[in-house]
Amino acid sequence: MGWLPNDLERITTMSGDTLASVWAETFAAPVPEVAPSLLRRALAYERQERKFGGLPVVMRKHLESISADQTAAMPEPPLKLKPGTRLVREWNGTIYTVLVMADGFEFAGRSWRSLSMIARHITGAQWSGPRFFGLKRSGKA
Repeated sequence: MGWLPNDLERITTMSGDTLASVWAETFAAPVPEVAPSLLRRALAYERQERKFGGLPVVMRKHLESISADQTAAMPEPPLKLKPGTRLVREWNGTIYTVLVMADGFEFAGRSWRSLSMIARHITGAQWSGPRFFGLKRSGKA
């Protein structure tokens, strides 16, 4: 095979069998069970990296440290509650009900901007409103 421009063009038109053969030759590993488009991208990246070099060492180490950090969790998507939903929570023997409104929450005959404000009102302590009302796992904020 010729180098880069010809190589990249050939990769885009390879049959599945040829793609698998080139993959095995390039990576000395079995072909993963992924879409051919992903195999093509990986092969094209590998060819370019061999021609021009890979990421700088500093960047590679930074990315490795990020991937090694198992404690970093993906942030949870924002909470989406439909207006009209009722949230019910028992606290110290009393049942509290909150109505979800289009622009906030209704509780105890008043409008509130956040569940956390309501949870603080009920408990007298700093609480995550979504956690207090059971909308998030206990390990999450």
